[in-house]
Amino acid sequence: MPKEIAEYGEKLENCVAGGFYKYGVLVGRHPKIFLICPIILFFLCLPGLFFLKINLDLYKLFVPVGAPVRYEFERQQDFGRIPLGDLNAAPPPPPLVPLAKHKRQIDDLNTKNVEERDLGQLAKKREKRQQAPLHSDILRFYVVHKSYENLLVSDTLELLHNFTNEMMTVEDDFHGRHLTFENFCKRPSNQPKCDNNLNVWLKHAENLFRSGSVRTNPNLQLSYPVMYLFGRPKDIGNIIYGVNVTGKKHEITGARVLTLHWFVEFPMVGDNHAAYLAYRDTLNKFWERKTEQTNIKFIPHNERAMDDELRLIIETAVPYAIPACLQLMLSKPMEGYFGVISVILSLGCTFGICFAIGIPFNPVSSTMPFLVLAVGVDDAFLLLGAWRMTDPKDPIEKRMGQTMADAGAGISATSATNFGCFALGYFLCATPAVGDFCILTAAGVFMDYVFQITFFASLMVYGAKRENEGGLIDYFKCCKKRNSDQVEVVQPEIRSEKSFDSYHEPTMMHKFFGGQFARFIIRKDVRAISLLAFVVYICVSFYGCTQMQVDISPDKYIRDNSPIQTFVYLADKYIWADNVMPTFHMMIPPDFRNASERNRFNELIFKLENTQYSIGRVSTNLWLWEYMNYLNDFPGIDYQRDFYDRKFLRNFFNQFDYQQFRSSVKINDSVPNGQPCISAFTFQTSFYGLDSWDKRQTELFHWRDICKEYPEYEVFLAGIFSPFLIDQRKTIAPSSMQSIGTAVAVMSIISMFFLPDKQSVFMMSFSLISISMGVCGFLYYWGSELDSVSMGCIVMAIGLAVDFSIHICYKYHMSDKKTADGKVIDTLSIVGYPVFQASCSTLWGVSLLPFIPAYLIRVFFQTVVLVNVIGLLHGFIWLPQFISALDPIERVPRRVKYAHAD
Repeated sequence: MPKEIAEYGEKLENCVAGGFYKYGVLVGRHPKIFLICPIILFFLCLPGLFFLKINLDLYKLFVPVGAPVRYEFERQQDFGRIPLGDLNAAPPPPPLVPLAKHKRQIDDLNTKNVEERDLGQLAKKREKRQQAPLHSDILRFYVVHKSYENLLVSDTLELLHNFTNEMMTVEDDFHGRHLTFENFCKRPSNQPKCDNNLNVWLKHAENLFRSGSVRTNPNLQLSYPVMYLFGRPKDIGNIIYGVNVTGKKHEITGARVLTLHWFVEFPMVGDNHAAYLAYRDTLNKFWERKTEQTNIKFIPHNERAMDDELRLIIETAVPYAIPACLQLMLSKPMEGYFGVISVILSLGCTFGICFAIGIPFNPVSSTMPFLVLAVGVDDAFLLLGAWRMTDPKDPIEKRMGQTMADAGAGISATSATNFGCFALGYFLCATPAVGDFCILTAAGVFMDYVFQITFFASLMVYGAKRENEGGLIDYFKCCKKRNSDQVEVVQPEIRSEKSFDSYHEPTMMHKFFGGQFARFIIRKDVRAISLLAFVVYICVSFYGCTQMQVDISPDKYIRDNSPIQTFVYLADKYIWADNVMPTFHMMIPPDFRNASERNRFNELIFKLENTQYSIGRVSTNLWLWEYMNYLNDFPGIDYQRDFYDRKFLRNFFNQFDYQQFRSSVKINDSVPNGQPCISAFTFQTSFYGLDSWDKRQTELFHWRDICKEYPEYEVFLAGIFSPFLIDQRKTIAPSSMQSIGTAVAVMSIISMFFLPDKQSVFMMSFSLISISMGVCGFLYYWGSELDSVSMGCIVMAIGLAVDFSIHICYKYHMSDKKTADGKVIDTLSIVGYPVFQASCSTLWGVSLLPFIPAYLIRVFFQTVVLVNVIGLLHGFIWLPQFISALDPIERVPRRVKYAHAD
């Protein structure tokens, strides 16, 4: 069997090398075709850029596929689409008992006409509303004392109320258009002006705390998170946080965070949305001035705040690709400049094709141009390094064939493994944002490879035609200083020798890596010290991997200097810790006329009110109990007959104290009066003490388990602390292990097609695992934790780590030296400097990324640095030492086999 494997490996080796040699000869003979075709492809792909779609939806980006929160979010949208119903509309009459067959037919026809008419009117109303789409938002400002002192003080409350009234008078100009709060506030159609009713509680609270009647007023129970005024509940859990409570009734004695908010709604026509954003910025500046004038901080937050943050990360990161390109062009020969241009053209094609087929761009994808740029420049260096080792006396097409046979297979191997790694990441990564990043990067790697072996290879041929004049730079007279009066005419024979002496003589760095450095690392004492260092490296890396914990929090998805960071801090310390009020959606309500069904529903509420972190009955906000109390005020009420009577329902929801429940109850207008007409509803109950993500995760899963005990209701919860983060916490660890293990296995399988030698495949796989473990472990020491972003970066590291391993193994495998030490010297003398150049260029290209204050970018930068530093240690020290120690076998290299194949 080993002999058959060896024969198969040799045949595959001959096939791959021979194919690339022939391809190189073809490029050398017809460079114009391989230059023009990629340029045409680039211009054909450019229109696809106009199909760019930027995905900033947190749920679509970071909710794992199949996560419960995805179902909950979609069902919440279904609930929102259910018509609220019109209690003022006359319901259809109940079905009549027919006295004759023709009478029954007439009654059925009349009932059908009534229902169709009512449904038609509702459809017309809905269609009319949909003709002018509305943009809804909540202007919200969190208030906190700069020293986090108690805010429930009469003077402070009075000041805040005055500020809210003053804010409503703020004006702004936008493109010659005068803007006021009236342009954007949400108000009933019969109300001519905006009001400040949502914040009027500040005035009432000021009077209560100033008079000292909070504790003595029998009609007021200032409990938390639901207060009771004249025995009627008022939810205050969404406006007061960081509370101090006392007694069994949870009466408030102080609060550290208050909320000011206004509802926003305006038609999405013209430039209304842009005007709103401008006006919102003006309001933020208003509150910034108030922050400077007082000891109180005002932190802006709105429903689109996270979307805005993700957009700002993209707008901040992507422009850095321009200076990165310029950096890579500096201090390079003209061929290096065109290597960067080749990558830019490939990126244009990648984005054009991907955007045209509907792949969106997201904040995680903003690092993709830097990654493809690094990979592309690496390939260019390897091609130029292989060209340098060819004989300048040979024809250009033969030299190009030898270059492709030598480096083409190498860059094909790295490109194939990189493509496979990222393509695999698309299917393995449960987080859609990382998946889209992987598929974009996979396409970018493939397209870069195409441009390197066509566009850049043809430019190398054109450079070779004027090699004695300096290469490609000779085509750009303005970039080359020459004395036109002293033009030297050189004979062809002399030109070849001059070209060899000036351009192909090994540089000082080639001599260093193949001479002093290679001879140094193969010394026995150096091998012993290096082995000890490797053992230490493995132990330190393994410990870092074991200590890396799952840590997913909202602050990782926003900029470090974002004002939302303050909100995240407040939310983590006070808001989510003191009061979490999930909204439970009842999609199939029970028939409340039936006492047993009411009891079963109350059993569900009781279980939710008695979890470890539940506040209890005082916090439950449920319309049903208030409605039942309301019905009990009427003598002679029969639940079987009167519970769903539209008269009682209408009167109940129209009362000021109960209007807060109306939006949570959906009425089915097509149901006859007295029949169960509530199609769906929501209720809330509060929880406290959830001051860590571990507690929030445990409690969320407990809530879900309780809901699963009542499948007949199709009950689910929504509207709580970023549940998509918690679902990631559950899946990220097993998903990471699966992704990393599968990626390493696939990389090893792909490498077998380019390294048909079992020892080389083994050493490459061993090095790949070692580098990946080092990157993962040292990310922990650098301050990163395991999350969806770092998981994607670790998958990326596996793809990048292949480059270091496969080039060393490939060159070692093809060396014609008779000893293992000689092969090490030969390998490092050929690929040592190009690999070192590529790594340094990668680090140079991403050197500006630390200036982008975002965790998404910072983890990417850390991963690139670690994979290059650790990869260089493996490629230049440990891998050559290990592979030479295990391989004393002599080989016949491909270079000898195909040197005279033309």
